[in-house]
Amino acid sequence: MTTGFSELVKNPSFEVDADSDGVPDGWTHGAGHYGRWQEKVKKQLGKGMLVEGPAASGKRSIRISVPKNNEGKNWNQGWEGMSYRQTVPTKPFTTYTMSMKVLNKDAEALGDYAFLYAMAGEHRQSEAFATIRFEEKPTGKWLEKSLVFQTGRHSHYTVLSIETRWNIGTLYIDDVRLEETGTLELGPWDQPVSMNRLLPVKHKFDRPDTAGVVKRFTAHHAASEKRYRGNGAWESRGTLSGKPGGEKQPPDLRATYQRVEGYLGAYAHTGRKIYLQRATEGAEHLTRVQQENGIIGDAYYSSGQAGVALIHTWQKTGNRKFLDPVKRVVGHFNKVEPSWNYNYNMMLTEAALAWARSTDNFESVSARLKTEMLQSTLREQRPWGGWAGHNSRIGYHCANMSALCQLHETLPKQKPFDDKRANLRRHVIAALNRMIREQVPA
Repeated sequence: MTTGFSELVKNPSFEVDADSDGVPDGWTHGAGHYGRWQEKVKKQLGKGMLVEGPAASGKRSIRISVPKNNEGKNWNQGWEGMSYRQTVPTKPFTTYTMSMKVLNKDAEALGDYAFLYAMAGEHRQSEAFATIRFEEKPTGKWLEKSLVFQTGRHSHYTVLSIETRWNIGTLYIDDVRLEETGTLELGPWDQPVSMNRLLPVKHKFDRPDTAGVVKRFTAHHAASEKRYRGNGAWESRGTLSGKPGGEKQPPDLRATYQRVEGYLGAYAHTGRKIYLQRATEGAEHLTRVQQENGIIGDAYYSSGQAGVALIHTWQKTGNRKFLDPVKRVVGHFNKVEPSWNYNYNMMLTEAALAWARSTDNFESVSARLKTEMLQSTLREQRPWGGWAGHNSRIGYHCANMSALCQLHETLPKQKPFDDKRANLRRHVIAALNRMIREQVPA
C-alpha cells in the first residue's frame, strides 16, 4: 500500500493491523508520558482504538474517547494518559520534520488535549526534545501541525509518541509523519556548542572577600542552630518550602546532607570544631536512616547526594562508619532500574563512583556504567550542551556534569580507558560551554 509519506514511520496512517489486535502494526499502545492509564483501571474510562472512519487519508484512524457523562467531580477520570508509540531509526545531529493530523469531534480539555512528542529515550517519561501541542476547539475538520527539530549528536533513533490527557469527549488521530527535511530555526541558547574547546569567558567577577564569606557563613550557622533538632536532623520539607506547621513534620534529608557538605567546607577553612561536629552528626543521621537495601531516603536523588556526603565525611574523619554504608548504596546502584530522569541516575552514579575511587574498586561499578544508568545521559546531551526538559535547569545540569567529572577522575589511569576519558572530557566541555554562554553579569 502506498501512502505517499516518508517510509521513516511504519504504518503512518494506521491502515495495517494484520493481527487484528486493535493496535496498528508498528505501534505500541500503553501508558503515556504523564499518564496513569491502566494503573488504576477502575478510574480510567478513556479508550483508544483503531477505527474505520473518519480518516484524514485511507480508511482508518485512531479514536480516543472519554464519556461525556464523566464530568463533574470525576472529571479527572478523563486523564487517560495513553500513548501510541513508535521507535524510528534516525541520524545523529540531523534536521527532521514531524507532523500529525487531529480531528477534534467534541473533546474538551484543561489546556492541550493531544500531543506528538519526539523523544531521545524509550523510558515512558523520557524528556521530549520536540513537542507538537493541539489545543484548538472542535471544528469538525482535520487539523495538521508540524514541527522541525534536530536530533542529538549521539542519537541513533527517535521515539515518536502520540499522547492525550485531560480529555472529555472524542478525537481522532491520523497521518503521523517523520521526514528528513525542514529549515531549523534555533534561538540564541539552542545553537550548538563546541565539544573540543572552551568558549572564551564573557564576564569577570571580583574574588569574594574571604573574611566576608566567613562572616556570612557564621550568620547562616547561627540561623541553622535555631532549626537544629539534635542528632543530625534539621527542619522539615514544609519548613524548607515556607509552609506553616513544618516544625511538627519529620526532618527532611536534604536539610541534612546539604549541611554536611557545607559544614565540612567551613571546617576545612576555619577549623571551628562545632562545624565538624555538626557535619559528623548529620552524617551519622544519614547512616541511621539508611534502609537495609542501601537506599537513603529515595532510590536516586537522596541516596546519591547522601552517599557523596558520607564519602566526604569519611575523607575528613577517616572513620569507616561513614564509608561502609556507601558500599550498600553501591549495591543498590547495581540493582535498581535506571530512571528516565538523567539527573536522578547521575546523582546515584556519582555516589557509586566516589566510593569506587575511594576504595580503588572500579570493577564493582564498571558493568553498570554500560547500561542506561550512564549511557542515556551521554547519548541524550543536546548539541547546545545541556539536556532536554526540566534537566535543562542549571542545578540538574550541574548534577549531570558533576557525575561525568567524577567518572573522568575514577576511570583507571590505564591506556584502555584513554578513549573513554577523552570522550567524557568532550561531554564536560560542551556542558561547561552551555554555562559560559548563558552566564550573565552580576
